[in-house]
Amino acid sequence: MKILAILRNLLLLIAASSCGSGSEKGAVFNNSTVKKADDACLMEFTGDKEGKFFTEALIRELAHGNPITAEHHEGYHMYNYYWENEGVLHFIGFDEMKTAEKLRLKRNDKNKDIPNLVVEYTQNTYRDQTREEQARLNKLLDEELKKSKDPNADAASNKTLQNTAMAMQQNAYITLDTKADYAVYNKKGFGVYVVVGECLLTLSAQVGGYGNLDEAKSIELATKLADKVAGVCN
Repeated sequence: MKILAILRNLLLLIAASSCGSGSEKGAVFNNSTVKKADDACLMEFTGDKEGKFFTEALIRELAHGNPITAEHHEGYHMYNYYWENEGVLHFIGFDEMKTAEKLRLKRNDKNKDIPNLVVEYTQNTYRDQTREEQARLNKLLDEELKKSKDPNADAASNKTLQNTAMAMQQNAYITLDTKADYAVYNKKGFGVYVVVGECLLTLSAQVGGYGNLDEAKSIELATKLADKVAGVCN
């Protein structure tokens, strides 16, 4: 039972219901998206090419000359890199990239004054949840578990994972000051969500192993990573 995957889908559902910019049908307004970062080349890295720009050459500067270990799962478009600096493990990764088109974000009368729909979508999706939203998510997760055909759906380990997943959405998100159109970091789940023009990139950044995490350096690494992908088309 992939509870984290279910949670992510439910978060997207709640974000969609609270943010009316994307799925509503209406007239399309051209030249309405304000872009701070160039996304032209990123648009080429979709489909089978998704994430292939995320190379060792791109991130080498972040490792400060330390040897980098790559771990890729190209079938899933996942690209991960590890290195050690002064004996401390550093990790960054690329998980996915979605364009405004893939997110079904369209201009209409209600959102025509919003500068960048992908930024608004990201701000509404990747943020701390209110207590009411937390309660709603827990209820939905419980319902999903009850509907599951997995014989272990009610296992205590699953409930623990559910509680952990919920905690990762509370007091976790911090907005990053970067060259991207928008970037936010989940300091509990290590996700970095970066908007470059009309592209939303889901990345990861972590310094230190579990139980020995350096939060300040993780945020610093996430910021540098966001700057890197913001400038990939320059």
